[in-house]
Amino acid sequence: MKLPNWMPSKGLNASSPITENANIRVIGDRGSGKTAYLASLAYQTRSPNRSLDSPIESINATGDQIAGNELIKFAQDILEQGLELEATKVDKNATVDTVKDYQLRITLKNQFSWNSSLFGSRPVQLDINCKDYSGEFFLDLINKKADPWLDDYLDDCKFASGILLLIDGTAYRMDALYAQGIENFFASLDHRQFDETPALKRIAVALNKCELPELWVNRHEAKELIKRRFPLTSQKLMRWDNNVRQVDFFTISAFGTLGKEFPEPNTTILKRDRGGTSCVIRKPKLWRPFGLVAPIYWLCTGKRHTTLDED
Repeated sequence: MKLPNWMPSKGLNASSPITENANIRVIGDRGSGKTAYLASLAYQTRSPNRSLDSPIESINATGDQIAGNELIKFAQDILEQGLELEATKVDKNATVDTVKDYQLRITLKNQFSWNSSLFGSRPVQLDINCKDYSGEFFLDLINKKADPWLDDYLDDCKFASGILLLIDGTAYRMDALYAQGIENFFASLDHRQFDETPALKRIAVALNKCELPELWVNRHEAKELIKRRFPLTSQKLMRWDNNVRQVDFFTISAFGTLGKEFPEPNTTILKRDRGGTSCVIRKPKLWRPFGLVAPIYWLCTGKRHTTLDED
């Protein structure tokens, strides 16, 4: 009997974890919350308010410990101290190799992992390398500047297996600009692709800041919500979706909500403008994010995990 691709080869047993991996690039406009998302992801299992029903066993930094420690420091600043992170700035004298490459291992609990009649329930590990590009990268894509720095980043994207496109859900007035950026991004990748089978297989589009009321009420209808708020961007993305490459949609919140019966955002809004909403956490001790691992799971496996999509 031939085993599915994720099944273990001989010599492995029921205690051996199933490992899936992805080489990811995180892109998005300034203020979309890229670094806050990554910091919250890395810190998620450290929350004292964490749900006992969470399918996530642990999230640990691997590889470059300096980068991993930096993520934890960011998380402590925004989730314990309630500070606002400065936007990630780009040094155009540097190379793409100096961009922070965060490496994380996400382990799911056995009961939320795959089940096999041969091996029973076994843990799933998601190993990711995740580069956090600054917002200037996305703005330069929109403006299509002839810049060696931009060319280096686009060359680097060519080797990614997945893109996490983060969008501030309240920045709907930027839809036309985002659509232009996405169109330029796809065109640039196409011009750099010489192999018949591209490395880039999946783009996860994550609508961020979904603790805010105008997004919260439709959080379980990610595709429709993004289509309504960002119709032009959605159209550009869906044109890229085909039998070889996939696009899927997610809603996430790095801060979460307060209360269950009458939920309200666990955030204090600092400012709003056409580029979105700037927030800090309101009650750090009641921090409870949602949806952070769902796009990572899909980028690694190509499958949705219904429990990870829940609040």
